Amino acid sequence: MGAAPNGSVYERELKLILSGNEEKLGKTGWIREEVKDRIKSKPFLVVRAAGSHGFDIIILRHDLSIPIEIKSSKEKILNFSSSSNRSQEQAEEYVEMISKTKVMPLYAYRLKNVNGDPWRIFTFDSEYEGRYRMFAKIVPKLDVTKGGAFSMKWEKGLQLTSLLEYLF
Repeated sequence: MGAAPNGSVYERELKLILSGNEEKLGKTGWIREEVKDRIKSKPFLVVRAAGSHGFDIIILRHDLSIPIEIKSSKEKILNFSSSSNRSQEQAEEYVEMISKTKVMPLYAYRLKNVNGDPWRIFTFDSEYEGRYRMFAKIVPKLDVTKGGAFSMKWEKGLQLTSLLEYLF
């Protein structure tokens, strides 16, 4: 059996963290111990939702449900218009979905070969309702180029550790 593609490795990594997996959290030196304890005591149910037209994972808990799209790169800027425009088309589908459902999706951007917290979190600049409205205030928005394409600049994102402190 061959090695899994990088995307699925990072999807699994995030899934294990958010679901409170003790072994994964134990190996994650960039999450504070008290936050690890809170994650273990109040984990998310993490459902893999991958497919050609869906989010990679959906996190569920009594108080919150969030679809998450996972992207990874060794570059600090990820342009959605590159790589056959699929990421841009997908993002545009998500914007349409948001306008109808008011659900707040997240993009989890995993930078490869970095020390410390390798994850940065983003969302769309949109009007959200309920708890999502408060949550949207702390999550940076995706950039939009002059040509209308979405992009993420890793340095501008919310550290996963900060998101975890907010959620847990």
